[in-house]
Amino acid sequence: MASYQYPCLLYHQRQEVENTPTFCLFHAPVTQILEWADIKRLEEEAGAPQRRTSPAKVTAIQHFLTQEPRNTIPTSVIITLDLPESQVKPLSLNDDDPKSDDLGLLAFELSQNAEKPGLIIDGQHRLLGMQQVNPQFNVNVVALLNADDTEKAFQFLVINNKISPVSKDHIRALALHYEKQELDNRLKTARLQLDPNVGFVGLVDSEETSPFKGIISWPTNPEKQRIVPPSAIEASINYIQQQKVKQFESDDVLLAFFYAIWQTIKTQWLSLWHKESKLLKKMGVLALTQYMTDALVASYDWGQLDISDPQQIEKQVKKLLSYQAKMFWEVSWEPSSYDTKSGRALIVESLVQISRNLRADDLWYADVKIVDVTQLETMVKE
Repeated sequence: MASYQYPCLLYHQRQEVENTPTFCLFHAPVTQILEWADIKRLEEEAGAPQRRTSPAKVTAIQHFLTQEPRNTIPTSVIITLDLPESQVKPLSLNDDDPKSDDLGLLAFELSQNAEKPGLIIDGQHRLLGMQQVNPQFNVNVVALLNADDTEKAFQFLVINNKISPVSKDHIRALALHYEKQELDNRLKTARLQLDPNVGFVGLVDSEETSPFKGIISWPTNPEKQRIVPPSAIEASINYIQQQKVKQFESDDVLLAFFYAIWQTIKTQWLSLWHKESKLLKKMGVLALTQYMTDALVASYDWGQLDISDPQQIEKQVKKLLSYQAKMFWEVSWEPSSYDTKSGRALIVESLVQISRNLRADDLWYADVKIVDVTQLETMVKE
């Protein structure tokens, strides 16, 4: 039998209306919250409040907390908590003071196999991410005491549909007195930038988990490391966003998807990771991103892939690469301009043909129009 006690604040936000939720504010270690509060997901139980857990969002929380030891998460998780009134006791500061209406002590016990009294409405990714870093991290909690199912559903819908992202101009306005470089460094750990022109390219060039770290072609990198054009990253991420997949509205999921694709490509085709490689030019990065994204989104549409799980993405990309030819990026192509929309379409068409050839046990370059077959056949004979 586990026992829990939390000093708390109790109040009704709408005192002029009856039957509104009692709010209970306190803090508790992540590990304890997960002991007495459930994360019920839609695929597990009809009517459950939480959508499928996104591994990318959990990893993003870990990333945020481990990148900078000063980073904290002050926002509260929202939980409903069903407990007998006797387990929420009034609390006085000392014997001489009258009991306050808004001070209380939340005290309850939970046997090992008992149903958990709490249900997480908002904050599952924060809790799971913090648990991975340190289960003893304390989290701010706003609990709705003994709310009925209608109230629980209402709160979930409002919380998940009415929150607007904050403009970077607002961030700049709030930070009235600050050291720009220090603030920039802190914001990067949260995947934010004061400079709106940097965007995803800055993250892709600087994050440790990025397969393109330090090789974006712009002045902050040494000349010999300026390999991948910034426009290749911008256009590739833009193409992913154009797929209108709901999960890609999260920058964390979007970047995790992009990283998983290209980290797998880098691991499998490391010999192509150099300045003269056609693969790392804009036409190569964008065309292969398009090819992979189309295939992965199709698997997602068929219910065969969790598109927010980097491990599943990596596994699928590795399988797709097994039906591609690294030599395609090494041999000469027929003279043409491929860094155009029509040129990139020819590259994608070639990737599709290569895959079909290899699946049919044919020569990989059969009917691949842009390959210089004469040179290729000479290489094969040699």
